[in-house]
Formats: sequence, structure tokens, C-alpha cells
Amino acid sequence: MVARMSLIPWRRDREVGLGLEPFFAFQADLDHLFGALWQGFELAPAFEAADTWSPRITVSETDAEVRVDAELPGLSEKDFEVTLEGDLLSLKGEKRSERETKDAEVHRVERSFGRFERRIPLPCEVEADKVSATYKQGILSVTLPKVEPAKRGARQIEVRSS
Repeated sequence: MVARMSLIPWRRDREVGLGLEPFFAFQADLDHLFGALWQGFELAPAFEAADTWSPRITVSETDAEVRVDAELPGLSEKDFEVTLEGDLLSLKGEKRSERETKDAEVHRVERSFGRFERRIPLPCEVEADKVSATYKQGILSVTLPKVEPAKRGARQIEVRSS
């Protein structure tokens, strides 16, 4: 009997009070579930805090290069800068938007702005002088060619038996 009772988490050697502990645990699980569900969605600009916007990025790697794509909708090339410092790629800028709606009875202007900065650690050494970037339809694509193994000083080591 004792072994079965120890399987019930809210009855392990303590008093439960009003017996509501399982309901609080269930509520915490639901809060976690719905928090995870909404985590991937961006809020509408009217509800978005000015300093919380951050561009979404994708980092992909092949044998020859590392590619970083960043979503920067509504920005122009002068609104952001891309820098490479060692093995760290940085995206910095400011997003500003203004929407104006005019009806016969309503005149509404919505403004949102905020600075952003993303630092992406690179998985390998890249050739800084051959890095290229393009910006088209709100997508920034940065191509970072990898340093060839011969240039990194890597070499084959012969192993001899003794």
C-alpha cells in the first residue's frame, strides 16, 4: 500500500492543505504550454513594445561557406549595418514605421520604432575580404566563405608504426 501511495506526487510525506496542489501544477503546465505556443509569433505593431523587436535569422553552413539570412522587413540599406569582427557577425540598426489611416470620422497615426542588435558567432574561420551581402525584399543575405584548410595551417600528419 505504501509503494502505491508514493507514486502519487501530491501525497508524498506532506500535508496538502486544501488539496489544490495538483490544480496549481496543472495551471503551471497550461501556462507553459500556451507560452510555448505563442512564442514563435510576433505581436502586431500596435501592441509591440518599442525595444523588443529583433530580426529573425537563419544560419546555414556548407563545406565552402557560411550563410546568414536575416528578416529585416520595411527597412532600407541605410537603416542597418553589418560588421564582421573575428568570428562574430553583427547586425545593428533601427526599425521605424508609421501608419496613417484617414476616414471620414477617424484619423489615426501609429508609430513604432526600436533599435536592434544581433550578434552571430560563426562556427569557423572565414575569409573576411571575400564576405558579401545582398538585401532584397526585406531579406539580408550574408555569404561568408570559409578559410581553406591549407590556409589555416592544417596538414596531414604521417603516422608510423614503431
